[in-house]
Amino acid sequence: MPRVLLLLIAVAFANHAAATEPVTSGLDQYGGTTAIKGKATGFFHIEQIDGRNWFITPDGNGFFAVALSHMLSGESDLACRNIYDGDADAWLKGSFAKAREMGFNCALGSATSPERNLNGFVDVEKAETLFREANFPFSVGVILLKHPWEFVDGETLPDIFDPDYEQLIRSRAAQVCTRYKDDPLCMGYYYGFGAFNKSDEWVNHHFSLPPGSPGREVLCDLLIQRYQGDAEKFNEVYGTSLKDMAELKSTYCLTYDKQYERRNFPIVGKSLDERKLADFEAIVSHMCVSLYKLGHSAIRRFDTNHLILGSFIKEWALSMDSWKRAAPYVDMIAPQHVNEFISVNEIGKATGLPIIFSDEYFGFHYPGGKGSLHAGLVSHDARAEVYAANLMRHFKDPQVLGVTYCACMYDQGGNTLAKNNQNGFYSLRGEPRQTLIETVTKMNHSVYEHVRNPASPDELNQLHEFLFDKWKEHSVRKGR
Repeated sequence: MPRVLLLLIAVAFANHAAATEPVTSGLDQYGGTTAIKGKATGFFHIEQIDGRNWFITPDGNGFFAVALSHMLSGESDLACRNIYDGDADAWLKGSFAKAREMGFNCALGSATSPERNLNGFVDVEKAETLFREANFPFSVGVILLKHPWEFVDGETLPDIFDPDYEQLIRSRAAQVCTRYKDDPLCMGYYYGFGAFNKSDEWVNHHFSLPPGSPGREVLCDLLIQRYQGDAEKFNEVYGTSLKDMAELKSTYCLTYDKQYERRNFPIVGKSLDERKLADFEAIVSHMCVSLYKLGHSAIRRFDTNHLILGSFIKEWALSMDSWKRAAPYVDMIAPQHVNEFISVNEIGKATGLPIIFSDEYFGFHYPGGKGSLHAGLVSHDARAEVYAANLMRHFKDPQVLGVTYCACMYDQGGNTLAKNNQNGFYSLRGEPRQTLIETVTKMNHSVYEHVRNPASPDELNQLHEFLFDKWKEHSVRKGR
């Protein structure tokens, strides 16, 4: 029987398998497999060994990351009250213990991210203490841009070209990097979940800044250069009546429509004006490179030991050209999800960089079919099947270093509860989703059984198709 069919069968029936005991034999103190040997540098780094990309632990062994993006979240305060009688320390220890039992081996999104801890419920210092006691690797945030959830009424987006913003990032890097620069448990630095996921808003914001603002000046100069100062040519493209392109800097506020946010989906990109689209891509690319270059220089000023993971952004947020231009300033690309219509593998090949999936989906459940239904699946057992298919696909992809999943240990209160979204392995009352937990545990603990034997391109394509067939089979609505 062809190997890929055996893999597909294994995935299809993974949810019926009993949970395995934690595997510790053949692992180093950081959770890396001693069967894969790299250089022992004292810090996490990346090597390609026998055609596969690997994280290499400080001890010099191969490591594939399997993480929860939101293992510790501020909206877990309700579950803490229900299950732990409000004892936040007990909740913290219990959540971490359950994650380790299930085979999650690091925290790629740090102890928590700012938008997931708006109420300050998660004590990051205590979380990192637990990580250190368990030799549990983690990344650290040097946050460049806020996630949309973090903005309060009246707050505006920053001008990323303003010298004050540059100084803010340099100060932030100094505060963070001087603390972690010699820490072997730190896997590297990430920039947060907020960059360029709403690229239309970031671009329009900079064009709407007061005349003379650095960001407005930079973007207007870019367009003036692209059109060689020819206002008539610009008017032809945009349907405007400028007499001089310098009006972009003063009296005329250029805006792009909302659909430009999703321009990299083929069906959307084909519907847009090619000339405007080229301008928009040039603008976003310039903003992206400027931001990544700033983050890189700020971090490297204080720390040359650790990896730069970059921003955890939607896989459709940047064009291939933007990814390529940003590549010199990161050590990997970090798209949030694998996508049926946009090839993350092609982006990886074009940039020459390995991949982490930085906020991957295996679906949410919405009881009664009510709520936003975003990435909604019909049941928690269906989530188990999608998880197994998703992780197997990533295990077998030689470009992939690891994956961190958009899920929490317990269902969440707050806005997530208001959306009727169940994203936990346990309910708000602590009831386990047994099939989901057993499947995830089984898959996670099989990591080095599968990662060491990557798939051929044809086999990977079949695993990719199998994954999206699972989504379509179990989705509560057409598409994801």
